Amino acid sequence: MKNISQMLRSFRDNLPNNSRTAIAIDRGASLEEISELAEEEGLHKLVSVLFEAEQEALRDGLDVVEDSAKATETFIHEARKDLPENSRTAAAIDRGASWEEISELAEEEGLHQIASVLFEAEQEQLRNPL
Repeated sequence: MKNISQMLRSFRDNLPNNSRTAIAIDRGASLEEISELAEEEGLHKLVSVLFEAEQEALRDGLDVVEDSAKATETFIHEARKDLPENSRTAAAIDRGASWEEISELAEEEGLHQIASVLFEAEQEQLRNPL
């Protein structure tokens, strides 16, 4: 859940303060509520990540998502859909590059949200190795 919270923070940093999704994140709303509001506001990447987190929680019968790597991979592949074909970040995703490399390229290309999510996921893996 910690990694999902970090992803939410990253998304939140890019939302205007009057966004209903931002307000829900700020008050600690449920993932389901945040997902519904994000859908209404057209935040499809966030919806995809939250959907995967909710499905994982249902499969595990837990209130938390243990497999944050899977949520991160979902985010990466959803973000890829919005990238132009000539993007170096897109090329790195397509060839299965490491999160670190994708993050570095995303930062170079000004894709700060992608870079931030991947950086946080990398840090989480370092704190909690398998």
